Amino acid sequence: MSLTPPAHQAPALPTQRSPAGPTPRVVLYACHELGDPVATLRLLRTRALDRGWVVHAELYDLCPLAARSTQRPQWQLVMKLLTQGDAQAVLVLKEAQIELERRHQLEVRRRLEVVGATAHFLLEPRRSRREVLRRGGG
Repeated sequence: MSLTPPAHQAPALPTQRSPAGPTPRVVLYACHELGDPVATLRLLRTRALDRGWVVHAELYDLCPLAARSTQRPQWQLVMKLLTQGDAQAVLVLKEAQIELERRHQLEVRRRLEVVGATAHFLLEPRRSRREVLRRGGG
Protein backbone atom coordinates (compact mmCIF):
# COMPACT_ATOMS: atom_id res chain seq x y z
CA MET A 1 0.00 0.00 0.00
CA SER A 2 1.41 3.37 -1.03
CA LEU A 3 1.27 6.34 1.31
CA THR A 4 1.75 8.80 -1.54
CA PRO A 5 -1.52 10.48 -2.56
CA PRO A 6 -2.62 9.89 -6.16
CA ALA A 7 -1.39 12.53 -8.60
CA HIS A 8 -4.94 13.75 -9.29
CA GLN A 9 -5.53 14.73 -5.65
CA ALA A 10 -4.23 17.92 -4.12
CA PRO A 11 -2.23 17.18 -0.97
CA ALA A 12 -4.05 17.71 2.29
CA LEU A 13 -3.15 20.78 4.26
CA PRO A 14 -1.54 19.71 7.53
CA THR A 15 -3.23 20.69 10.76
CA GLN A 16 0.07 21.73 12.30
CA ARG A 17 3.27 23.09 10.88
CA SER A 18 5.77 20.34 10.22
CA PRO A 19 9.27 20.91 11.61
CA ALA A 20 10.87 20.72 8.16
CA GLY A 21 8.15 22.44 6.13
CA PRO A 22 6.79 25.94 5.75
CA THR A 23 3.74 27.14 7.60
CA PRO A 24 0.60 26.55 5.46
CA ARG A 25 -0.90 29.75 4.04
CA VAL A 26 -4.67 30.06 3.62
CA VAL A 27 -7.16 32.50 2.19
CA LEU A 28 -10.34 33.02 4.19
CA TYR A 29 -13.49 33.48 2.11
CA ALA A 30 -17.11 34.28 2.91
CA CYS A 31 -20.16 35.10 0.84
CA HIS A 32 -23.17 36.78 2.39
CA GLU A 33 -26.43 37.91 0.86
CA LEU A 34 -27.38 40.06 3.83
CA GLY A 35 -25.51 41.36 6.78
CA ASP A 36 -21.88 41.71 7.62
CA PRO A 37 -19.35 38.90 7.03
CA VAL A 38 -17.07 40.13 9.84
CA ALA A 39 -18.25 37.49 12.34
CA THR A 40 -17.75 34.70 9.79
CA LEU A 41 -14.26 35.92 8.92
CA ARG A 42 -13.41 36.20 12.62
CA LEU A 43 -14.46 32.58 13.18
CA LEU A 44 -12.48 31.42 10.13
CA ARG A 45 -9.41 33.37 11.30
CA THR A 46 -9.61 31.85 14.78
CA ARG A 47 -9.87 28.31 13.39
CA ALA A 48 -7.01 28.86 10.93
CA LEU A 49 -4.71 30.22 13.63
CA ASP A 50 -5.70 27.38 16.00
CA ARG A 51 -4.46 24.96 13.32
CA GLY A 52 -1.17 26.79 12.95
CA TRP A 53 -1.97 28.21 9.51
CA VAL A 54 -0.95 31.65 8.30
CA VAL A 55 -3.84 33.77 7.03
CA HIS A 56 -2.69 35.28 3.74
CA ALA A 57 -5.92 37.17 2.93
CA GLU A 58 -9.50 37.60 4.15
CA LEU A 59 -11.95 38.12 1.30
CA TYR A 60 -15.72 38.23 0.96
CA ASP A 61 -18.44 38.88 -1.58
CA LEU A 62 -21.75 40.53 -0.75
CA CYS A 63 -24.11 38.92 -3.24
CA PRO A 64 -26.83 36.30 -3.49
CA LEU A 65 -25.56 32.80 -2.72
CA ALA A 66 -27.14 31.74 -6.00
CA ALA A 67 -24.59 33.86 -7.89
CA ARG A 68 -22.02 31.64 -9.58
CA SER A 69 -18.48 31.79 -8.20
CA THR A 70 -17.31 32.85 -11.67
CA GLN A 71 -19.36 36.05 -11.22
CA ARG A 72 -17.95 36.96 -7.80
CA PRO A 73 -14.98 39.35 -7.89
CA GLN A 74 -13.50 38.35 -4.53
CA TRP A 75 -13.78 34.63 -5.30
CA GLN A 76 -11.88 35.35 -8.51
CA LEU A 77 -9.16 36.95 -6.39
CA VAL A 78 -9.11 33.84 -4.16
CA MET A 79 -8.49 31.70 -7.25
CA LYS A 80 -5.78 34.08 -8.45
CA LEU A 81 -3.94 33.88 -5.12
CA LEU A 82 -4.17 30.08 -5.12
CA THR A 83 -3.10 29.83 -8.77
CA GLN A 84 -0.07 32.05 -8.14
CA GLY A 85 0.92 29.94 -5.15
CA ASP A 86 0.51 32.76 -2.64
CA ALA A 87 -1.61 30.36 -0.55
CA GLN A 88 -2.19 26.61 -0.60
CA ALA A 89 -5.81 26.50 0.54
CA VAL A 90 -9.03 28.38 1.07
CA LEU A 91 -10.98 28.14 4.32
CA VAL A 92 -14.75 28.68 4.06
CA LEU A 93 -17.62 28.22 6.49
CA LYS A 94 -19.43 25.80 4.16
CA GLU A 95 -19.21 24.77 0.54
CA ALA A 96 -22.52 26.48 -0.32
CA GLN A 97 -20.78 29.83 0.21
CA ILE A 98 -18.76 29.08 -2.93
CA GLU A 99 -21.42 27.34 -5.04
CA LEU A 100 -24.93 26.16 -4.19
CA GLU A 101 -25.41 23.43 -6.79
CA ARG A 102 -23.53 20.16 -6.42
CA ARG A 103 -22.36 20.08 -10.05
CA HIS A 104 -20.90 23.57 -9.69
CA GLN A 105 -19.23 22.59 -6.42
CA LEU A 106 -17.54 19.73 -8.28
CA GLU A 107 -16.34 22.17 -10.97
CA VAL A 108 -14.75 24.36 -8.29
CA ARG A 109 -13.10 21.31 -6.72
CA ARG A 110 -11.64 20.38 -10.10
CA ARG A 111 -10.31 23.92 -10.63
CA LEU A 112 -8.69 23.84 -7.19
CA GLU A 113 -7.18 20.46 -7.93
CA VAL A 114 -5.66 21.75 -11.18
CA VAL A 115 -3.80 24.52 -9.33
CA GLY A 116 -2.75 22.19 -6.49
CA ALA A 117 -4.92 23.90 -3.87
CA THR A 118 -7.48 22.58 -1.41
CA ALA A 119 -10.66 23.86 0.19
CA HIS A 120 -11.51 23.34 3.84
CA PHE A 121 -15.01 23.82 5.29
CA LEU A 122 -15.78 24.40 8.95
CA LEU A 123 -19.35 23.16 8.63
CA GLU A 124 -19.57 19.91 6.76
CA PRO A 125 -22.95 19.05 5.28
CA ARG A 126 -25.09 16.97 7.59
CA ARG A 127 -25.38 13.35 6.61
CA SER A 128 -28.60 11.47 7.06
CA ARG A 129 -28.75 8.66 9.61
CA ARG A 130 -28.99 6.21 6.70
CA GLU A 131 -25.70 7.52 5.23
CA VAL A 132 -23.98 7.27 8.61
CA LEU A 133 -25.17 3.69 9.13
CA ARG A 134 -24.31 2.68 5.55
CA ARG A 135 -20.74 3.95 6.03
CA GLY A 136 -20.43 2.26 9.40
CA GLY A 137 -20.27 5.49 11.32
CA GLY A 138 -22.55 4.50 14.11
